[in-house]
Amino acid sequence: MDYKIQLTPKKILNKEFKVDFKGYNSAEVDYFLDTILADYENFAKIIEFANKELEELENENKKLKEEIAQLSRDKSVAEESVQNLEEQLSPQVDILKRLSLLEKAVFGNRSAE
Repeated sequence: MDYKIQLTPKKILNKEFKVDFKGYNSAEVDYFLDTILADYENFAKIIEFANKELEELENENKKLKEEIAQLSRDKSVAEESVQNLEEQLSPQVDILKRLSLLEKAVFGNRSAE
């Protein structure tokens, strides 16, 4: 996409036409050019606003991508920590289960007496 703007508000304002015997009414031409000039100035403001908004959105997008990357790293660390805790607790859970079975075996027989 190669967009080339040929006219600027200044070029429109400074444009001079040759006067011919059967020429156009200069007041109508001036009025029309003033209208074009006003539109070009508005277009320039719209483009400037859009470019600023685009820049702000690109910056926000960059920050959000960085935040997502950080959250992904944090999630990986958290998952690794959970896995390590599970590995550490697994033998202790087995011991507690064995103790529970032993208590049932020992105390379960006494309550029947």
